[in-house]
Amino acid sequence: MKFNTDYYDTDFEISYQGSRILIKNDGPEGERLFINDQLQDQNFEPYDGYLKGTLVNEEGIEETIEVYLGGPQTSNCIIEANGEAIYSSFEPIRSRYVKEEKKETRRKRPSLMLPFIIILLAAVFMAVAIPMLQGRNSFDGNSEEVAGEILMSEAPSEEIVGEADFESGYDADFIKREYFWLYDKSVWSYRMKIPRDSYAYYKTVDRQKITSYSYYVTDNSDDESLAALGQTFKEAAELENHSDFEMVENIVLFVQQLDYVDDKVGTGYDEYPKFPLETLADEGGDCEDSAILLASLLRELGFGTVLIQFPDHMGVGVRGEESMEGSYFETKDGIRYYYIETTSTGWKIGEIPEELMTKPARILSLVK
Repeated sequence: MKFNTDYYDTDFEISYQGSRILIKNDGPEGERLFINDQLQDQNFEPYDGYLKGTLVNEEGIEETIEVYLGGPQTSNCIIEANGEAIYSSFEPIRSRYVKEEKKETRRKRPSLMLPFIIILLAAVFMAVAIPMLQGRNSFDGNSEEVAGEILMSEAPSEEIVGEADFESGYDADFIKREYFWLYDKSVWSYRMKIPRDSYAYYKTVDRQKITSYSYYVTDNSDDESLAALGQTFKEAAELENHSDFEMVENIVLFVQQLDYVDDKVGTGYDEYPKFPLETLADEGGDCEDSAILLASLLRELGFGTVLIQFPDHMGVGVRGEESMEGSYFETKDGIRYYYIETTSTGWKIGEIPEELMTKPARILSLVK
């Protein structure tokens, strides 16, 4: 995404309960929060971040002020007082579909291994080969034509071609994982080996020093592995004559099939964002972990991608043209990011859980 040049020299302020809230833009150095001319907080992210402060309102009651920044200008933010939004620059979610039934985001779900084993046995019985990431439609007829188009970013990432290797037997240097999921009436699979030293390194990273979720996506230490996985999806799409939209659908299903695991259960911490390779090695994570993984894969393939952050949830936005159906968030310069839910299967591109429709959302740009 191209950022407006005036982003670096504009401040933003509002009045609330007799107090002056000023967000001072420091350009590439981040932003500072002033309340009644008193410095409260500072972040060092050039395009998104979080600020926190306190004020005493007109009734003499202390209130906590939180600022969620995201977008090309300082005014692209959400400001909350004691958890209630007092300012939001983001336009309401626009829907172009009618829900037939209410869905809920999944917090926990049983293992899907048994259904997959049954499917695989049936596939073997029918003598249908299931090559790595090469789905074969076992039904007659063509799939329905998809309306709309998912657009590439204006500055796509450099393509890195690679191939994931998998050898039988125990290897102390690698964590071996094999994933199965359903797409286009077929069973798909992918095998990968994750270096144990990389996995161990991520465990040493101090999460307290990372101030933005976008860092987990833009960190380049896992680019080679993610590029190899993305390239395999790309080659499979070409083999199956899938459109870019269908390729993204397949990647979404791959991520959605991973187990939902709460941070407290999976890591012992109340809040522990994972790097993409950690989520792949653990075969799951919570909402921000799966969102970070999906955003990383789409970004590696050059699609315009953002993270969509709610007060207690996170999803992904993928850039799409106006003819696409579904719910999206639109920036002030007219770029539409269609919402993707990652916590469980069944959610299509542009479909958003009903309970999130009225919650304030923040767009996190994925720029280093």
